[in-house]
Formats: sequence, structure tokens, C-alpha cells
Amino acid sequence: MDLFANTSKGKYDLSDDYKDGLLKPSLWCALCAFVTMLICSRSSFLYVFNLWDDANSYFTVGKCIFRGFVPYRDLFDQKGIMLYFIYGLGSLISATTFRGVFVMEIIAAFFSLLAILRIYQLFLEPRTFPYILTPITGAVIYSSANFYWGGSAEEFLFPFIMWGMYQSLRYFREVYPKVMPYKVVLVGGILAGCVLNIKFNSLGLFFAWMAMVFFADLLGEKAIAKAVISCFVFLGGMGIATLPWVIYFGIHGAIDDWVYVYIYKNVFEYSKKLTFGERIATFYDIIKNHVLNNFPVYLLITIGILYFLASTISSFIPDDRNSLKRRDRFFIHVEIFELINMGMLFAFLMIVIFIGGVSLPYYSFPINGFVVFGFIPFCYIIERFLKGRIEKNTHGRNYDGAILDSGLAFAFSLVSFAAAVVVVIFTSMNVKVMKLKAEDLWLYHFKDYIEASGVEDPGIILEYTFDVGLYTVLDVEPICYYFQTQTLNMQEVFDYQKQYVHNGEADFVVSVNGEAEGLGDRYDFVMKERCQFYDFDHTYYLYQRNDNPVTGE
Repeated sequence: MDLFANTSKGKYDLSDDYKDGLLKPSLWCALCAFVTMLICSRSSFLYVFNLWDDANSYFTVGKCIFRGFVPYRDLFDQKGIMLYFIYGLGSLISATTFRGVFVMEIIAAFFSLLAILRIYQLFLEPRTFPYILTPITGAVIYSSANFYWGGSAEEFLFPFIMWGMYQSLRYFREVYPKVMPYKVVLVGGILAGCVLNIKFNSLGLFFAWMAMVFFADLLGEKAIAKAVISCFVFLGGMGIATLPWVIYFGIHGAIDDWVYVYIYKNVFEYSKKLTFGERIATFYDIIKNHVLNNFPVYLLITIGILYFLASTISSFIPDDRNSLKRRDRFFIHVEIFELINMGMLFAFLMIVIFIGGVSLPYYSFPINGFVVFGFIPFCYIIERFLKGRIEKNTHGRNYDGAILDSGLAFAFSLVSFAAAVVVVIFTSMNVKVMKLKAEDLWLYHFKDYIEASGVEDPGIILEYTFDVGLYTVLDVEPICYYFQTQTLNMQEVFDYQKQYVHNGEADFVVSVNGEAEGLGDRYDFVMKERCQFYDFDHTYYLYQRNDNPVTGE
């Protein structure tokens, strides 16, 4: 059902029969998503294993959900429960590889690309350039450095960000100054609730989303009551998305654990304590680093910012009819409230992600969605040129049909698809490790040794490292709450793990980039391997429990 039914339409009729006459968007986006993820993500079957420790920790927690463990109560990790559930679903497909996670990544990319296609259809003739642009846009987004190794929380919340963006852009382009229907506000709240339960530092876009709806109600139809009620409807949508997890943790008596670990620790312990001046300086440094590391993304975003700003300003310049027609060849029609909305979505998303003063390479991935605005200017100008040629040949009649015949549009879409494949092959940093085999990795050597040791269901402690993948390839569950070393309260984590080591409850201890400490004579050193590829260089140590008695340490 069209959420915008009973509202006025804008320049293009966006009914399904019209906008999807050439290529069904679901099939096109599914194909683009599959090929893009196949090359860009280390979870795909073209890679031997996704060695990213974060992804492995999500996998371990997610898998354990379906084996009776309760996150935050039984296992400590700091991401949202919905992310673990997604990984848990992936583990049901394959418990010892990332093939199931790869399927979940394809699904996430599919919905993201479908939203991107719909956004293009708001600004361009819907049956041609949106299809041509979708694969190349996906290539730029997913081959960027901030995509990282594949499987980040940001990647899985990205489709909710993009559909939220689409809803907001569509409302201000086609419906405003009429009020946004409550059902659309509710859906926006549900999208925000999903982001909340994956990683809440990307909620900035939805802060702006709801603020713009509130002020649109006030300024458009001066509907004060509607503006206030919409806020509660939006919160209700977030509640709907959160309710299943409230029930889950309530049944297991773990609501306090959930709130304490996911909310309190992330807000009050993970963020840096900085003065206002230090926070601003840190924010600037973080943004600069992300721009330099993802330059093509931010170049396109900058082009989009300048173009839409110029388009809005040009609409305020008085002009005669002929000059207006010439201006429309280059500048798309954008209302001032549309421009403000775009700016608010972008600014608040960026601010909330980085205002904590902590940054890792993949944090900025949700911002990549704004590259769509950098592609629009070029295609709009080409569109207007082609439309002008058609109208000239038809003696000046206005033309609102497809600007390319179906065969030519299909050919250009295939060219764009091929170009997208070339882009991801030559720009994704992950392609460099596609040649690695199982026999090249310490992980499988450790796995072979542990399996050959004869220890059934081995208990493992990870020291000085997050999850290195042994839990996954061995298909075993953690034996303790701090199953990996965390960045918060590290001494508390070490002390907790040492209890299991001193009592001899861990069959194996793995340490990274330094020998394990405090093992005494209860454990024997058995293996050491170094893993190197481009900028990755870690040394792994494996210790096995011996038959010496437990000491009183």
C-alpha cells in the first residue's frame, strides 16, 4: 500500500505501473546488491573468512542467542540486540562460516539500493536514469574505506537510514505544505526504532527527521495539535520496534542488564570526557580524517551540496520567461524547505555520530547515502538536454515521457552495472585479500591443533583481543561473561578472565600481540603465528591447559 495515498503528486506520477515500466526495481536492486556484496564484503564466498574481530564478536553473541544465552546478561558486548539477532539468523544458515551473514548483507544492501533508486525517482525521470545510477551509486558507497571489512552495525542500519531519508525527501518534495499523514510518521518512528536497537549513535538523522515534520506542521497548515501528536506517534513507532526486545529481556529477567550495558556504558563510559573546545577540535579532526579516507564519497556529497544550494538560490532570482527556461536546463527546482530538510538530515546524522569524540573507520558509513545528491546534477542536465531535443522535434510540445527508449535505457543500465563492477574491484580494499586461503591463516592452524588435541567442546579465553574467530570456526560457545577483552574497564575484564584461568576452567588461552600473563605453570605455550597482509599485522599465541594442579593464586 502506498503510504502517500490521498496526497498530491509532484512532477512525476510515481505509481508502480509507471515508474517501473522498464526494469522491476526489486530484481535490479537484488542483482546489484548480490554482485556488490560478493566483491566488497569479506563475508562472501570469494573470501576464506571474515577476520574482523568486531564481526566475529557479533557472530558469537548472535549465535548464542539461539543457544540459550541472553546478551548483556550472559555475554558482554556493546552493540544493539537487533544486530545480534541479524547475526543469529545468519548463524542458522552456517554456524562455522560467514555465508549466512553474507546473505543478511545482501538483504540489507538490497533494501538500501531500492531506497536509493526511489530517491532518484523523486528528482529524475523515473524510468531511465534512476536505474542507470543505482549500480554505480552502490559501488561508490560499498567500496569506500568506511565500509571496512563487511558486517558492521552501520551496514545493517543503513537501509533504515535510507528509507527514512526517502520518506522525508518525498514528503517535502511532493506533499508539503500539507501535513504528513500519521501512518507515515509511525513508519518513520519504526525505522528510527530499528536504528536505536542496532547502534543508536546514528539516530541523528531521525532527530532531524521528526523535528522537520514538527515544524512543517506548524508552518505549513499551522496544525499545532497535529505537530504535537506526531511527536508521540513517532515515539510510538520507536516503541513498536523496541517492544519485541522488551518482551524478550523481560521474559529472561534481563531488562536491567540490557539498559545498563547498551545505554549506560555506551553513553557514560565509551564517549570521551572533553571540554566544549576540545570536543569541537576533536570533531573537526575526525571529520577531516573521514573525508580524506573516503574522498570520492565526500567529493560527491560536496557537489550535491553546492548544486542544490545553487538551485534553491536561483529560484529566488526574478527572471523573464525565456531566462527561466534556460535556468531550468541546469538547475533542478528545489523549494527552500526541501533544502533545509536535506541539510538538517545530513548535519544531525554527522553530529550525533561523532560528537562523542570517538571514531573508527566504519563510523561514517551511514553518511555515504548522501552521495545520491552528487549524481543527480549530471543526470538532470543530460535529461533536460535530451528533453529539449525531443520537444524541438515535436514543435515545442511539453514532453513528460521517458527520455530514452527502453532498449537504449537497458543498454546504459548494463554499462553502468559493468562500470560498477570495475569500480568495486579496483577501489574496495577487501579485494586485496581475496587470494588468501585457509592454509595461509593462523586461525585454521589453531583450529586444526585444538581439534587434534581431543578436547571436546573446548573452553577458550581471549586475552588482549576481541573475538578472533575461533568461537566461529570451532562452533563453540564462550565459557564466561567477558569472553573477549573489552575496551571498557579492562582491568575488571582481566581480573574476571583470570578467575577462569587460575581455576583451570579454560582449556585454551589465546593472546594477541603479546604473551598471555598470569598463566603460571597451569598452561603450556603451544603455538605462535604472525598474520600479515597490507596494513594488518598481528601475532597470535596459543596456550593449552596441562595436568598441573590448580594453584592457590
